[in-house]
Amino acid sequence: MADSSKKTREATRLRAISINRIGGVRVPVYIGPQTSRASGPNQAQFASYLGVLARPKVSILVPDWDHVTEVEKNLIWQDLCVSNSFIG
Repeated sequence: MADSSKKTREATRLRAISINRIGGVRVPVYIGPQTSRASGPNQAQFASYLGVLARPKVSILVPDWDHVTEVEKNLIWQDLCVSNSFIG
């Protein structure tokens, strides 16, 4: 018999970003000019948001980011620009 109280991973909702978008608030994220990586206090939130954008566009069978097509990357980039939730 399975233990029904076992903790499972819940869906990433990013409620704060949705609320901020409605209110017109943009979250600052710092992108390193040499590394092109996000840093700062909102780094984890930004990474989670990118995951939410990428999940419906990229197959789970793709082994890593290097194997994602440029078309898919551009679609994710366009969604990020349209959302206007982060200041880079």
